[in-house]
Amino acid sequence: MNKDQIAIYLNEHPEFFNEYPELLRKVKNIDESQLPIEPLSTLSIADRIIKRVHDDKEHLKSKLAWFVEVVEANEKIHEHLFEIERVILKSGNVDELVSQLRGEMLRRFEIGEVRLCLVDTSNHFMEHKLKERYPDGMNGTLRFICRETAERWFNDGVRPVLRGEVNGDSQVFNRTGEKQKILSEALIPIPAQGGGVLGAIALGSLKPLHFYDGLRTEYLERMAEKIGIAIGNILMIKRMKHQCVVDRQTGFLTQPYLDPALKREFELARETGQPLSCLKLHIDYYLTLLDSFGEAEGEKILEDVGKILSATSRTCDILVRTDIGEFILLLPGKDSAGALRTAESIRQSLRGVHYPNLKGFEFPSLSIGIATFPCDLVETHEDLLQVASKGLADALEEGGNRLYLAPTGS
Repeated sequence: MNKDQIAIYLNEHPEFFNEYPELLRKVKNIDESQLPIEPLSTLSIADRIIKRVHDDKEHLKSKLAWFVEVVEANEKIHEHLFEIERVILKSGNVDELVSQLRGEMLRRFEIGEVRLCLVDTSNHFMEHKLKERYPDGMNGTLRFICRETAERWFNDGVRPVLRGEVNGDSQVFNRTGEKQKILSEALIPIPAQGGGVLGAIALGSLKPLHFYDGLRTEYLERMAEKIGIAIGNILMIKRMKHQCVVDRQTGFLTQPYLDPALKREFELARETGQPLSCLKLHIDYYLTLLDSFGEAEGEKILEDVGKILSATSRTCDILVRTDIGEFILLLPGKDSAGALRTAESIRQSLRGVHYPNLKGFEFPSLSIGIATFPCDLVETHEDLLQVASKGLADALEEGGNRLYLAPTGS
């Protein structure tokens, strides 16, 4: 390598002098006539090399400062979202989760509004009747959307949608007073485990271009995933708490709850001197109907009977599904005459039910056994249930579709 090549190399690679700064002094002694490049009028080649090295150092310093700033900002964002995730994963119910999510997001980030949008056709939420429980959407923070809306929002896959300029045409924040206030928005999908979306977190900013296409959203996507997990955990815990005592088809209590409930009501009736009546009800020929027409038709009848029982009962009454097509109805404070009126009202309501497609079972009927405390035949809560069961057995033996009221005297 000759001198010209060395000069060109050093000119193009000034970082070489970072390790050999003593060579800079020697470069200054090179005559410009010996260089194969045109010299600048104001700087010698050595000065240019020194300046370039200096500029590169300043540029690296600037890039390092920018990188540190980005890292610190990311750490701060990560810390905020970690705290939000911790809070929502500790939430005990949907109300608490939605309230804390909104409060934390507004407090920690410069945004104007937060919405949690859930797909109301998702079995995940339909099973728990969330839309019925929150008809006003918790003052607007919780919103239910149809599946078509979710598919329209995320038609490019399960990826965030960022809009840097919202001019009164927000897809989420469209209530009075919000349309003009929200100037940019982000829709972060909440992924479902089997694919698709359960809903979305919607963030609305008072600033234009706060959210914009190309903005990194990994942290927000992870938070949305944790929200889906948190909601799933809440609903799973609720389901586990109720699955042993609540019948899925009717919403009534199940057999394991009957004994403690009956014992409690019986002791209360004994202490207060108030009557307690027990109705044991059976849908006539229900097993035959299941064999002939299948479970789907049987469940429809079960649901209809359940609705009639619920509509006829008071808030203080206790409904228990004890077997296939059988129920117990406890009537605190009702004597035998009141229990009889309730039973007749139930049967009268059932007369309005008609299934024209069920040949031979078009008009369902009930058989009912009734027992009331105080009664000579009843000394314990087990006796009350046994007498009602005996009444039902007698009604069924006589062909069904009838009541049997146990005598209260000796």
